[in-house]
Amino acid sequence: MAAFLAGLAIRIELIKKRMKELGAISEETARKPEELSTNEWLLRRGLADLRGIKRTKDDRYYVVCKDEKHC
Repeated sequence: MAAFLAGLAIRIELIKKRMKELGAISEETARKPEELSTNEWLLRRGLADLRGIKRTKDDRYYVVCKDEKHC
């Protein structure tokens, strides 16, 4: 179980990196899972919210960024 959670955490960090590269750092610039080349299941149930990834009402995702300089 620990290995699964560790793998999940690594995958989420890779997704966050991809989101930042695509500029998905706000609700306005959020991206669909298909654009991120990932599975929506992973974003919904993969502890994404705890890791700083938010979902919009229309099922797009973005990285929560406190200030634009350190995203």
